[in-house]
Amino acid sequence: MDRAPWTDGSSQYELDLDRAIELARRKGAKRIGLQVPEGLKRAALAISSQIQEATGAEVIISGDPCYGACDLDTALCTEVDLMIHLGHAELGESPSNAIFLEVRMRSDLAEAAENAVPLLRSRRIGLATTVQHVHKLGGAADLLKEHGIVALIGPACSRAKYPGQVLGCNYCTASALDVDEYLFLGTGKFHPLGIALATGKRVIASDPITGQAEEIDTSPILRRRFGAISRAIDAKRIAVLVSKKPGQKRFDLARKIMEEGRAAGREMSLIYLDNIEPDRLVNLGIDAAVSTACPRIALDDAAKYKIPVLTPPEFEVLLGHRNWEDYAFDEIGEA
Repeated sequence: MDRAPWTDGSSQYELDLDRAIELARRKGAKRIGLQVPEGLKRAALAISSQIQEATGAEVIISGDPCYGACDLDTALCTEVDLMIHLGHAELGESPSNAIFLEVRMRSDLAEAAENAVPLLRSRRIGLATTVQHVHKLGGAADLLKEHGIVALIGPACSRAKYPGQVLGCNYCTASALDVDEYLFLGTGKFHPLGIALATGKRVIASDPITGQAEEIDTSPILRRRFGAISRAIDAKRIAVLVSKKPGQKRFDLARKIMEEGRAAGREMSLIYLDNIEPDRLVNLGIDAAVSTACPRIALDDAAKYKIPVLTPPEFEVLLGHRNWEDYAFDEIGEA
């Protein structure tokens, strides 16, 4: 694998640009789009320069935020001969001129798995990670086997391209396993928290960068979500938010929520927008919102909003169509 001439300062990423450069040459691309996730934005200029030098094409960098494969810059796709989306695995159908270049992290997951062993209670667990680490899952499973632990890796499904891969909006590879607990190997808290909420099972998270392993506690976020639902009980004017992002757009679900809300006597409005942010909702005169876009908007960004923002399953709890004890994580299904 050829490495692009850039690092994040610790040389922990590896990237193969050969496929994109070869395709650009074959297509005779004169204009190339480049979309980079937030964590790699600083590398965009170096990567752009390499592509331009190798192909002679004009490279246009997407300056908008990029949160995942669900967030392909389709507008830029129409302006270029070839669109390169960096860092994520392909998600469903995309424009014919778009390609997805995955970025891998070099960190060995075996050490992260070793750090988690003292916290594991079961001898049969589920193993999960994000796309940046999926190529290392097998080695982690081998390490756990040496400790007498059978680590199962769930099959690829719907939105997950690789076995064991989880996304912030979908945990089908984890849910497919019949295990008592899970081990998430990767950075950040949202993905292991999502596994815990989606499966109802115990989850240990071990970070290969920091070396820290811990049990995921869902009680704080569940308390916050119960508080958000409680704040929305008396809401009369409720907006149902639909994202323009291709991998998050759920109009059918939004219309269903609109019907249920109106049947319950609420004033419902359907709002279509790209980036769902607090200032976009300020002047709408609404009391609450239901987001059908990425679940992180309601769960991760709740403190940013002056009004309660609920997920679709939480709206069901609000209307009495679902019991709080049956709380469900809002997963986006088929890509």
